[in-house]
Amino acid sequence: MTNSRPTGFRNPWFHFVLNILFVVAYELLLKAGASATADPAKSWSWFGINALASPLTWLAIAIIIADLVIWLYILRYIPLSIAFPLSRAVDVLVPISCWLILKEAISPLRWCGIALVIVGLVIVAKPAAELEERL
Repeated sequence: MTNSRPTGFRNPWFHFVLNILFVVAYELLLKAGASATADPAKSWSWFGINALASPLTWLAIAIIIADLVIWLYILRYIPLSIAFPLSRAVDVLVPISCWLILKEAISPLRWCGIALVIVGLVIVAKPAAELEERL
């Protein structure tokens, strides 16, 4: 670890937020691509390979690749023991995005699970912030 972290656009925390947004985006795009090409009458439909016919799926794949590069950059500056637990914010943002954008239903039990993840993120974020100050 180095004490001189990049600032501005190169700030790893900026990239961390970008990473989370990319995950949400590619999950929504994969769902849209798979839904747009779902046809049980076609061969290999059960395998999901038909989704490769959708431009949305290919856009999602491009975002996944970009997200991998961003994740590798993040890990140069933020310890994995901090980055990975905090990255689980996607477990909150993906279902909420599906609810808001795709109009998918979320059961009361799932809302409770989302609330527990938020509590867990808050518990993890405080020691992570303290550790980050010392780095």
